Formats: sequence, C-alpha cells, structure tokens
Amino acid sequence: MSTQSSYSRLISQTVVEANRPLTLAEIRQEVERVRSIDTANPSATVRNAIRSDGSIASLGGRPASYVWWPRHLVDNSFRLPLSSSDIERGTLALNKEAWAALWPDFLSRSDHREGDVTLDLAGGVMLSARIQHLVPRQAVWGLPATPALADWYRQQGAMPEDELVIRVLDVDSRRYAVALCRQSERDEEAILTRNRALADIAEGIVRAGRPDIAYFDLIPRLIARDGYRDPLPPDPWVTVLRADLRFVVSEHSAWLSQRLVDSCEREIEIPPGPWKDDLPQGDRRKLYAELGPGEEMDGERRAWGDHLFDRGMDHKWADWALEAEAYYKEALRIDAGHADAWVHLGNLRFEEEYFAEALALYERGQAAAEARTIGDPAAYERPFWGDVVSRPFMRAVYGRALCLWQLGRIEEARKILEWMMVLNPGDNQGARFLLAELDDPAARWLH
Repeated sequence: MSTQSSYSRLISQTVVEANRPLTLAEIRQEVERVRSIDTANPSATVRNAIRSDGSIASLGGRPASYVWWPRHLVDNSFRLPLSSSDIERGTLALNKEAWAALWPDFLSRSDHREGDVTLDLAGGVMLSARIQHLVPRQAVWGLPATPALADWYRQQGAMPEDELVIRVLDVDSRRYAVALCRQSERDEEAILTRNRALADIAEGIVRAGRPDIAYFDLIPRLIARDGYRDPLPPDPWVTVLRADLRFVVSEHSAWLSQRLVDSCEREIEIPPGPWKDDLPQGDRRKLYAELGPGEEMDGERRAWGDHLFDRGMDHKWADWALEAEAYYKEALRIDAGHADAWVHLGNLRFEEEYFAEALALYERGQAAAEARTIGDPAAYERPFWGDVVSRPFMRAVYGRALCLWQLGRIEEARKILEWMMVLNPGDNQGARFLLAELDDPAARWLH
C-alpha cells in the first residue's frame, strides 16, 4: 500500500468514526494522533483525501465541516418513479438518489459490498436482491428482472408513472421499506412544499461552492443536511431543480441561473444582435419578484425581462441551450408575466421530451399572455398571429396541443387545434397539419 493510500484510508476512518462533524484542521489533528502526515503540504493531503472519498460530504460553513453522510440516511425517504418496462419485466431502475441510498459506499474508498439489499415490500413481502448494471454503456443501475418483484407490481396494481417511496430502515444491514404511491394519490401541495425545501438547501450548497456541482457531490450533501429526512419525500432532485427558476440543470450537474447569466454577461461569448436595445439601468438582482411590486419597479422589471429574454434567444440560436435557459429563468424571476419566456422554457422541456413539464410551462405562458396582453381571447379585437403582440399566446396554445398529443390526450389536443383554427383562420402555425396526424400513433414520434 502506498504512503498516500494509507493516509487516505486513515483520514476516511477518522471521519467515519467521528460522532460529530469535523473541520479540516480537526481531521488533521485526529489523524496525527495516530500518525504524522509527512508530506510537503499536510493540509492539502487531508483536503485531497476528503474530496476523493465519496462517503464524505461537506456541511459548508467557515471553516467547512465534514461528515460521513451515510450516517444520516436512516429514516430518509426517496421518491422513485416507475417506468412501464420496470412493471412489465419486474425490474427496478434506480434514479440517482435511490442509487445513493441503496448503495451508499459505491463511490467510497472502503471495501464496499456487492450491492446486496433487502426490501420490505408493502404487504409483507421480503425481497433480497443485488443491484446490478442494467444497461450496457449507460449509467443505469438497479435490480434485474425478478419474478417476486413482478408479482408484487401486479398485486399492487402498479401503473407507469406511479412511484415507489423508499425509506431507509438500516444502513448497515441495507434494509429498506418500499411502498407504492399512485399518481392519483399525490398530495401536490405538500410535495411542492417539500420540493421548495430541497431546492432551498441545494441553493445554499451551490452558492457556497464552485459555479456548478455534480450530482455525486450534491446528493450526499442534501442527505447530510437532512433534505430527505421526512416521511413525505420530495420529487427527484433533477425534477425539483429543473422546475425551480433559481437553477439550470443537466443530467449530471446543477448551476445557479443567476451565476450562469453573470458569467455570460462578463465574457460575452455570444454577442447581442445589432437590433437589441441598450442594457437596462440598475442592478437586476434588486428586482427579483419576491421583493415586492411597485409601479416604477414594474417598468424596470419589464425592461430587464425583455433584455434577458432577448439574450436568451441569442444563446438559443447559437445552440447554447443551458445558457438560454438561465436567461429565460432570470427573466421570469424578475418579470413573471413574460409570456414568451415561459413558452421558450416549455420549448426546451419539449425538446428534451419532458412533455408533462413542458405542458405546465406552456400553461403558465398562456395565462401570462392572457393577463398582460390578450384578456379574454373571444373578445380580442386584433388578428391573432397577424398582431405580433398575440404571438406568445398563440405559441403557448400550440405548445399545449403538442404536449397533449405526445401524452396521448388526443381529444384535448384536438379541441385546442380546432380552437386555434377559429382564432386564426389563416393558420400560420400549421394547426391543420397536426389535426390530420392526431389519430396516427406513428406520426406522434416524428415530432
């Protein structure tokens, strides 16, 4: 064993055995009670060992303190959406949080187990299984096809988009309670409250660190800060942060939208178009909607909202989707009535095939357009689409129809498209072509 490796193991052991969070200086002090750290930079040796051990999480602070985060797992609850393939085959593909909870030492330096777990399934069924790599060349882990699990799904009447709630019973023995939560049983208001609480914790974590954070750093820190210690789990972290205007996320990392916009504005890698207005006066960060409205401030907000939306379009046209999303979200944090920003967020989610999320965003866009410019569509006196001001509204309505089609809600989509033809007989958006394809299932996946 190399000298560096032996130091790393001793440092990990020190954190695991501690009964309280330890600062870097305290970890070094405890290690040196056992063995002097004879490296050129002992503090850097400790810091590097901590960073490379996936079972150690920072609690932040000045100075930062560190814990063995699996200790915080007991009584944590995690929400895991079910797919049709899981139900049909008797598999269980794990999302990032469930994977961390069921195999907490996977990324640690310790001699981790082989992913063995015991599931106490609701109804008195006990299932012992082993987590495996499910999809070649993809980071998909979970339980392989298991007849007992398939039978349990059938007995419970599980349907696609239902969810499992996984509660950690015992970390050492890897025991977990599993119950089915039907989509129709979701307490949306209570879950929304839990989602906000998780996002608030995540904001503190990201703001205290580098511009972005990878999920394998974020999830342990959320667990260590008790973000999942509640019988009612939030939605998966990526769903929570995608829906929050403070964040932009990829599959693997999270950024604060404010920071990403600040970075883009400093470096100006994508210049504004020559027709763009001058930068609005003042500091946009003083205009976030939660600070309260005011007639003068509303004018400033609209100016900033338009500017940020336009800059988002600059980045969208340059195929910088993440940065475009950050601009749209910053626009909405300042001016929640900017209909086109909601619509273009919906476009991003639609392109990613998150159709239910896109639908909710298009609905927000339609409501914003009606509140600010359209009023009652039946009483609107100018020509739809021909009047440029009406276009965000029409884009939102068409986006709703597309989402409903993709979600299999054909008759709802048909009514919207027929309504669009009444509003705009010239059909500049091509609603008639989509109407002709509504009843062709194969055509749905071509869009």
